[in-house]
Amino acid sequence: MHLNSAIGVTTSIALFIPIILILALRLHFNRSFLVLAFYFFIVAVQNLMTQNIITAPKSFYQSLGIVNNLLDAPLMLLFLMFFSTSPRMTRRIFVTITIFIAFEATMLAIYGFSVKMVKIIMGPDIAIILALSFIFFLRNVRLAITNSKSLGKAVMISSVLLLYSIFSLVYIFYYLVINDQYKDDAQLIYYLVTILSAILMSIGILIENKRLKKLGELKHTRKELATIYGEKKVAALNKDSRFLNARRF
Repeated sequence: MHLNSAIGVTTSIALFIPIILILALRLHFNRSFLVLAFYFFIVAVQNLMTQNIITAPKSFYQSLGIVNNLLDAPLMLLFLMFFSTSPRMTRRIFVTITIFIAFEATMLAIYGFSVKMVKIIMGPDIAIILALSFIFFLRNVRLAITNSKSLGKAVMISSVLLLYSIFSLVYIFYYLVINDQYKDDAQLIYYLVTILSAILMSIGILIENKRLKKLGELKHTRKELATIYGEKKVAALNKDSRFLNARRF
């Protein structure tokens, strides 16, 4: 088996790890993780088709590749909503998704299902995701230094930032530089970075799951207390707890 083919298959295996974790940990009930699982799934399937592990007509494979590129920005932006710090930022991301879908529809109407269309949409796609993930990366890494509860998000956004940072280079050498040797090298780099990104994402998911589980337990406890003592008493108790916790420091 050719080196690129072997690494391509390994890449698909690595991409299935976060999918399995999301399903096993029941994180798919969270919209952001469900979108992430679907994103990894279509990339993994396309890679398996590229390596002829899954056989499909050439026309279907090419169409799937174009659809994959069309879905790339909307799906990743939906996942990045998980890192939003305010309703205003969430709305802005949603507006960006809407505008980008309209842009894709326009390019699709003009150029059809073609490589040229993919080349045009992938530039803005990578730029938007790269800029937004960099903003979230700075915030979550800074928080993770002082608060371990932010570590999971910091690792996950690091995965996205790493992936799209290298994507930008792969895009240049694969679509803009006309040289078959560069294309092979770009594909190899893409596979290696995708494997590393999938591993980082899997680690981040495991860490974040612990935080989400504790939050779920806390919400369940508050509901039980509210049932027993009433909402007003629980609210007052929470205020007193925050005051006492603040006094400790």
